[in-house]
Amino acid sequence: MITPTHIGRVPDVKNLSASVGKTPTGKYLVLLNWGYDDNGNLREWEVYRALRDTAGGNYSFLQPPVKIPSYADSTIPAFAEDSIFVYYKVVPVGNDRFLGRPGITRVTLYKK
Repeated sequence: MITPTHIGRVPDVKNLSASVGKTPTGKYLVLLNWGYDDNGNLREWEVYRALRDTAGGNYSFLQPPVKIPSYADSTIPAFAEDSIFVYYKVVPVGNDRFLGRPGITRVTLYKK
């Protein structure tokens, strides 16, 4: 049996965490932070977001890709519900354009 060469080729996202706050103008601010083991094959991370999706599968790309293991999202649109689920997916991209194992997290935003 041949071992696939793509497994472990790009560092995995580790310990993805999210914290929720507000901007000075009152918008929601979600701060994402994560870790990784640098193996020399990491170009950037792509960050995706899904709103109101209980399965967390309908993601939109948040531009641009990031070069450091953190992301601040203050572009969450206003919502009419009492609360919504917001899913984030962080995908590591190797220098060779291979994709690593993503990290996924969910936060719940509440209207006050």
